[in-house]
Amino acid sequence: MRKPRELPPHLRNQPFTMAEARTAGLGRRRTRARDLVSPCYGVRAMAATPDSLLERAHALTAVTGAIVSHLSAAVLWGFPLPQALENLAVVHLTSRPGQRAVRHKNVVGHQQALEPEEIVPGVRVSCTSPLRTWFDLAGILSLDELVIAGDFLLRRRNPLTTIDALDAYLAGKQGRAGYRRAVGARSLMRADTDSPKETELRLLLIRHGLPEPGVNVPMFDETGGWIQDPDLSYEQEKIAIQYDGGHHASPAQRRSDIFRDENARDAGWRVVVLTQWHLTPFAPGMEPAAVTRVRAALTERGWTPDSVPRPGRRQRARPAQLPPDTNGR
Repeated sequence: MRKPRELPPHLRNQPFTMAEARTAGLGRRRTRARDLVSPCYGVRAMAATPDSLLERAHALTAVTGAIVSHLSAAVLWGFPLPQALENLAVVHLTSRPGQRAVRHKNVVGHQQALEPEEIVPGVRVSCTSPLRTWFDLAGILSLDELVIAGDFLLRRRNPLTTIDALDAYLAGKQGRAGYRRAVGARSLMRADTDSPKETELRLLLIRHGLPEPGVNVPMFDETGGWIQDPDLSYEQEKIAIQYDGGHHASPAQRRSDIFRDENARDAGWRVVVLTQWHLTPFAPGMEPAAVTRVRAALTERGWTPDSVPRPGRRQRARPAQLPPDTNGR
């Protein structure tokens, strides 16, 4: 069988529409050759092109002109999502008013108005902005999941937005679908987090009636020297809470963690180190070990459930009320 002739340079290694193929002088036989695949109607791509979300979205938007949105935009922006949602085969696409919502296999089509600032053009695709993507997730995620995604927007390193920008954005969304869920999540979001697990742990402690801890509040010794920024902490009780994920298992990281915690204890702090095991109840109905251990540390330092927070403390832990995490929209 004769080998298909080489494609023009500008059509290699990326999806192209049939119209682009005709403009480049490719006939019907060439577009049906075995070295090409059809990721969606009216589009061709090299068979060796990686089948990634970005490539599939590129192929679909090339022919539809739609905007990548919702869960698909969240994946492209790097939002932390539940494992069941981050590897979906479907692509979410939003068409603007006047255009039909995309109807295609493995596509969830939406139709909604998007402001110019809610669309971010990229080299391969255009997708909804971080703020718009987070707002659209309000109709998909649970409350805790939405808070975790929101904290990612405001993370300590390379944040995607600011609290002021978020509040201004929400003020313009009153009455829109998802607004109430988004506002509820906003009241629980905190800036300067480093990981989704920090947020998950903070919400867990609050939900079980413990005071809200500070997030990455700097710890200093009696001479004013910096010691560390614990993941979560109760400054007044001098309790530091560290969540150690999988990367803490390496020998080098373990040595660093031991040195970190020894310095904190020398300065009079009680250090509570937690892992994923502590966040998951041992059996249905049981209290997670993380809650039990943190409550014990607080009690040891004089905290009681009816303690009244004293003013003037930087990010002082305060009793907080968290509504049940339901899936109601």
